Amino acid sequence: MNLSGHKTRSDRNILKFFAGFFSGLRRRKLARKLIEDRLAAMEETQDGIGIVDKNGNLQFMNRALRELHEIPPERAIDYIGKSWTQLYNSRGQEDIRTKVLPVLERHKYWRGESPIARKSGELMIAELSLTGLPDGGFIGTARDITKKKRTQKENEQLLSQFYQAQKMEAIGRLAGGIAHDFNNILAAMNGNAEFLIDDLDEKTKQHKYALNILQAGMQARMLVDQILAFSRRSESNIEAIDIIASVHESVSMLKASLPKTIDVETDIRLITAPISGNQTQISQVIMNLCVNARDAMIDDRGVLKIGVRMIKPEDYKDTEIVSDNFPEEGVAPMISIQDREPGRTWLAMGSIARDHDYICLSVQDTGSGMSRTVMEHIFEPFFTTKSVDKGTGLGLSTVHGVIAGHQGAMIVDSCLNKGTTFEIFLPMSDAALIGQGQTEEDYNVTLKGHVLLVEDQPDVREMMANMLARMGLEVSVCVAGLEALDFLRENPGLVNVVITDHNMPKMTGLELVYQAHFDFPDLPFILISGYSQKKLQALMEEHPAIKAILRKPISRPSLARIIGTVMKDSKKQHEAAA
Repeated sequence: MNLSGHKTRSDRNILKFFAGFFSGLRRRKLARKLIEDRLAAMEETQDGIGIVDKNGNLQFMNRALRELHEIPPERAIDYIGKSWTQLYNSRGQEDIRTKVLPVLERHKYWRGESPIARKSGELMIAELSLTGLPDGGFIGTARDITKKKRTQKENEQLLSQFYQAQKMEAIGRLAGGIAHDFNNILAAMNGNAEFLIDDLDEKTKQHKYALNILQAGMQARMLVDQILAFSRRSESNIEAIDIIASVHESVSMLKASLPKTIDVETDIRLITAPISGNQTQISQVIMNLCVNARDAMIDDRGVLKIGVRMIKPEDYKDTEIVSDNFPEEGVAPMISIQDREPGRTWLAMGSIARDHDYICLSVQDTGSGMSRTVMEHIFEPFFTTKSVDKGTGLGLSTVHGVIAGHQGAMIVDSCLNKGTTFEIFLPMSDAALIGQGQTEEDYNVTLKGHVLLVEDQPDVREMMANMLARMGLEVSVCVAGLEALDFLRENPGLVNVVITDHNMPKMTGLELVYQAHFDFPDLPFILISGYSQKKLQALMEEHPAIKAILRKPISRPSLARIIGTVMKDSKKQHEAAA
């Protein structure tokens, strides 16, 4: 260095070197600080971030990525410098080799979802994205979307349940309408068949033919009853009953009718199982489920097991059937279907109240089981996988309607080639049990009096007019409510009882009752309907003029008994008033 104060070229070079050195140092410090700031930001972000070099070794992972894989901070060093695939189990590593890396190498980018088996055993769903770096490595981000996927699945299930409930409600309304029209046809057919039976000599073939017609008509009525049970529009006399009695009765019938190669077992864990319900409908549910179980048996071999026990809703707290309240009457029960494992489908229908005890009726078979595709349609009327000669497809639709009408719920658990279990939950009752099974006796006495028949269907009107006349009654006929009102006003005191159809155009039978009651407060009415709705039953109790509600088709003994009782009660009231 020149001491004279003049800078030589060498001096200038040295100064330039030191200037560059200190400038580079500052830049390196700034660069290091920038890197540190970025690493700190990545450390605090909510998304997991990892940096992988060109050899596939993990160079960096932030706090979120460590927590995602349940790696303690002190163990993070064990993963740095090693293959990033060690974060995943063997199945995940195989997916990375076959599905992720080829796409990443070709497009320098990959994005998708991956299940991560955590050390706790919990399965987590992560959304991953990998972006290639210039040096051949890549930077990856991971986000826990388990809750998002669970919420999405729950929303999809709720939407599916909503559509299923809407579909079942629409089918129920359609079934109820068909049943109503069909009952009108049966009313005319069965009534005229009864006339033939009365008029023909019992020794003739024609008399036998008429009996066959009536028998077929009664079978058709039973078919309509099943449709009405599905649509929840059938008559239902609710009283205290014991399910165990129905089970014993059904088991006796099954043992007598099933092949000996099918074992029928019972598992009844209660002395009594009281519910508030309809004995006939509950027996019908048991028989329908047992018949389906029998038909599911391969080569008529297997075990059919019927059980009765008491359960508490807390026993099913992990399922979807537990609710805070009883199901709302008249609302179609929700249906949920899940795939529990390959070949096994689980269905829940309706709900049970959290604070009430229930009777569980179970029917289990070792048959062929049901696929999810079949399970999605089992409650639809006329849907069946059986041959034409084995079923109508109304069995489980009837079960659906009866359980809904009893504010119950059901779980169906089916496994292909292993069998199916139906669990039906009905609210337990504290009411005392009363006698069941009363039969209606024939009523062949001759009646006296004048009846006004109001019916808009010509065939039904003609048949019922003949039936009433054969009972010894005088009959006047009207085809509409307004015509009936005019007849009553023109002939005061002539009519002893009015029999009117409910479902008529312009003026329903119920509206006729209300209109006529103003002028004739003592005149009794008998209301007839193709289906008996709960609303009509409630109105009968509220309105003093409606003495009975009958459902088509009506047998002559039933009609005669009701008319006789109504006229007798009306006469007593007149005498008491006098």
